[in-house]
Parts: sequence; structure tokens; C-alpha cells
Amino acid sequence: MQCFHRLSFCVLTFGVAIILSACSVPEGTLITDCVDQGNLHPVCGLQSPEDIAIVPGGDYLLLSELGSMGERPGRIVLFNVADESWKPLFPVGAALAPRELQGDANCTEPPGAEMSPHGTHLVQLEDGSWRYLVVNHGGREAVELFSLQLSPSSEPGLQWQGCVFPADNTLVNDVVGLSNGDVIYTRMFHPQDILGQVRGLLGFDTGDVWRWNKHSGVRLLPGTAGSLTNGIEVSPDEHFIFINQYMDKEIHKYDLAGEQVVGIGHVAHADNSAWGPGGELWLASQAMELPVYQACTRDQSITCGMSFEIVALDPQTMKTRVIFRHQGPPMGAATVATAHRGKVYIGSFLGDRLLVVPLAEFAGE
Repeated sequence: MQCFHRLSFCVLTFGVAIILSACSVPEGTLITDCVDQGNLHPVCGLQSPEDIAIVPGGDYLLLSELGSMGERPGRIVLFNVADESWKPLFPVGAALAPRELQGDANCTEPPGAEMSPHGTHLVQLEDGSWRYLVVNHGGREAVELFSLQLSPSSEPGLQWQGCVFPADNTLVNDVVGLSNGDVIYTRMFHPQDILGQVRGLLGFDTGDVWRWNKHSGVRLLPGTAGSLTNGIEVSPDEHFIFINQYMDKEIHKYDLAGEQVVGIGHVAHADNSAWGPGGELWLASQAMELPVYQACTRDQSITCGMSFEIVALDPQTMKTRVIFRHQGPPMGAATVATAHRGKVYIGSFLGDRLLVVPLAEFAGE
């Protein structure tokens, strides 16, 4: 889940301004139209749909609209895959607190209109209910817990159920949930360290992974330190998590029982992860060219054509292969690729659109 606060990024770019001024930005970097490019179909009018979850039943997706790491609000959007329509699910008016909170005892009020989503995860709990976890930077730094309401006679809905507060001095990036109710999240860097992001961009450790339990609270998972720790995914059997160490250019396979890294894959600048149709882990990998990033982030409402790859990782061997790559219109700067019903839905941390691509385009190489 690529995205940096502009202040810290400017600290970095100030020192290399002369170099960047000499670099040209590729044609198609800034995209203002909304036109299909061959089989690449943009759905426009959204706000940076950074992460995607498939609603059980398959008729809908949940999209998290990034608010530039808390600088502006965003929404959770329900997307209809049949006609590509959408509507906001949260926030919509005043949300009521439940009678029984499922998160931290001191988190008693739902987020308001300032909610600014980031990484998300949908998990089925042991009692059969569905929990939707959302990283929130707006108004408070927390992982918000929602119950996904499903009914055969109506559209899906969300009911806020509480939140989890991270450890002090934490900028959360992504999150996964376990069926027993535990929450595991990545810390990207320490926000009170004004040079924290710069250190991460230079390859120094800035992040790690934490686990929350209803009874024992949060604790650091040993051996998870990395540089701008980013996306996270959990194996279907919940034995392993896969941690995207963004600037280390590595994916760490971490054994939750043994609490140690048991495998390493190599992917440059991996953002979010999603399980592909063949059991591979699909990772969105960004080129992260500094002149392109600087040009794109001057106005985050403009869609960015930053080049990206979708990389498939074998969870057993940790070997990788590129299955899709793109640069320029109709969308770049991908954060996640989610395969569903013969299509792949690709989100971004910049711009106003979701990219829809036929699954057949992901043939690999």
C-alpha cells in the first residue's frame, strides 16, 4: 500500500531536486481522460480504490477509497460487478455503537465523516459471521471492525463493531484477521520520526508486524522488521502470513506458530496481496520511479500512469513470475489485483478509477 506523507517525501526529494529536475517524465504519466485501451477498461468516478475484497456470493466487491494517508476522508464503497455501479456503505450518516464491542474496550465510538481508509481484509469468524477490517487514518489511527451484513433479499451492509488501537507511534498500512478474532497488522513506519519514511526509502528498517488479541492486547511479532513494511496476507489454513517488505524488495513467509520467517520471495516494491485463482499469491509491484511519483502526487485526484507488474508467487517454493505488466493509460500505480468471475479488478493509490482487465490477459511468462 504505497503512499507517503508529502512532508517527509519532500524532505527526501529536496536533497535530490537537481537530479529529478533533469529527469523526464514518460508520456502518459498524468491521465485525465477515461477511455478504454484495448481490453483495459477503467471505471471512473471513484477516489483511489486502494484495496478490494470480494463479498461472499460474488455479486459485489468492497472497495476502500484511500484518503492520502489521512489527509482527506474516504469511504467504503459497495461495487456491483454486474453493472459496475457503486454506492457508499460507510460513512453514511451517524453510525450507532453496538451493545457489545468486539475490539478494544476503550474504543466506544464509531469513526465519523473524517474516516480515511487504507488496507482492508474480509474474514469469516468461527461463528460463521463475516468481519471486515479497515485500516483508518482519519480522526484516529485504528483498525476498524465491521460486521458484514448479508441477506438474500437486500444488498450487503456494514455494521461497526469496534476498533483496535495499534501500539504507540504507529502508522498502520495493512491488516488481516484470523477466524478466532485475532487481528494482525503491519506498521509501515513511526510517524513521530519525521525522517522515518526517508530512512525507509533508503532501505533501513522502519516497520514490523503486530498481533492483537481480545484478551491480551497487541504485541510485536518477533523477526518481522523491514523497510516500509507494506501489505500482508494470510494463508487459507491460517498457518502463515506473507509480509511485503516494500523497500527490501522481499516477501517474507512467516510461521505464526513458530513465530519466525520460513521463506523469502523476491519482488520489487510489492504493495498489496490477493490470492489468485490457481492458489498463487498475486502481488502488485510498482516501478516507484521518483520523478514519476513526484509528478503524480502533485494532484492526487489525477490518475497516474506509473508502470506496474502483477507478480504471482508460489507460496510453497516462494518462486515468482510476472503475469501482467502495464504503463500509462488508462491507469497505472496499481496497489492490488483481485481475480473474480473471469476478470481482474485492479486498484490504485492515486486517481479516480478502478481498472478491469480480462483474466485471459494474465497468462504469465
